[in-house]
This record gives sequence, structure tokens and C-alpha cells, in this order.
Amino acid sequence: MSALNIKKGSTSHSAYDLRTANSVVEESHTLAVIVENEPGVLARVIGLFSGRGYNIDSLTVAEVDHEGHLSRITVVTRGTPPVIAQIKAQFERLVPVHEVHDLTAEGPSVQRELALI
Repeated sequence: MSALNIKKGSTSHSAYDLRTANSVVEESHTLAVIVENEPGVLARVIGLFSGRGYNIDSLTVAEVDHEGHLSRITVVTRGTPPVIAQIKAQFERLVPVHEVHDLTAEGPSVQRELALI
């Protein structure tokens, strides 16, 4: 029987560290999705998250090509590598989606948040 490590002062729901040495830790990923700029697309893309129980940490939408009717949806989410791969695969199957980029996997980047007051 292995001993459980009790973490003093832990803010998690459990006082025990139940992760094994081989467990994969969730990481934050920034996904940029190029989609058709038409009504209902945002609801379909975001419905993918709610239908599968994934959380959205941040969401931004902006038009990137007025003549081509394209928008970029930037989503920040957390997950293990298999979960992120599944999210990207699900995005690519949606009809209005043209491209999916994992900006976190593409190299170092600078992230900023802006508040308009």
C-alpha cells in the first residue's frame, strides 16, 4: 500500500495528492479559430464547449477579412494534451470553420487583457 501525501494548507477540495507520477497536468491553451462571419457561428463553436463540459477561460471575437466574411474566435481553455487535441479535432469538423491554430503550441507569445471603461 502506498502512502498518500497530505498537503498542508492546500486550496484544493482534497487534502490528499491523488495524482500518480504518470498523470498529465492540465495546461492553458490559446486556440485561434478562423470561421465564416455569419449569424449563429459563434453559438455553434461555443456550443461545442458546453456540450462536452469544457470550460472557457477567455473568449474574443473579431472580424479579420471583411470582403471574405471571415472572423477569428480566440478561445483560452485548460486541458490535458488529449483533451486539447480533441477540442481542435471537433473544431475542424464544424462546417463554418476554416482553420484552427493552437497558439500555445506554436511557440512563445505575449498575452494581454484589455478593459474598456
